Amino acid sequence: MERNPISRAAAAVCLACLLAPLGAAAKEAKPLAVVDSERIVQEYGAARDAQAQYQKFLQGLEQDISDREKDLQRAAEQIESQRMLLGEDALRAKMQEFESQKADYYQFRQGLEGRAESEYKAKIQPIIDQVKLIAERIGKEQGYGIIVDAASLTTLYIDAEVDLTDEVLSALVSGTEK
Repeated sequence: MERNPISRAAAAVCLACLLAPLGAAAKEAKPLAVVDSERIVQEYGAARDAQAQYQKFLQGLEQDISDREKDLQRAAEQIESQRMLLGEDALRAKMQEFESQKADYYQFRQGLEGRAESEYKAKIQPIIDQVKLIAERIGKEQGYGIIVDAASLTTLYIDAEVDLTDEVLSALVSGTEK
């Protein structure tokens, strides 16, 4: 899913406006910065390769699903076409075999999310971790308060000076949330 560059820019501007008071609350104003992970995937070879490998893996899973669904359909059609020809015991055995095949299919489907997540972590997560490390280093070296991924609107780096969590918790505990 590609995002429109205009909507990405608008989201970044909105985020900057929302987070601007954080910079003012800090001892000295620290600028907000953005990183576009979609552009990194498009332009950085290792990220592009990792994304392509992950997509290939997902396509393989989709093909496995399709093959298993076709096998189930063929088995159901075979049972239906032989229903009148098979004896009661033979039909029961075919139905049990079909139910077992169907249960295997559903078990396979349930495990897909875990397999996809595991593959994502193996292929994509190292690139994300590398981007976060670089963003953190740049944030500290160049004095940024917050660095946000414009594509996913996730925080890559936040300087402790702009973190208001302690103040918010204190106000909540003391009952002075106004």
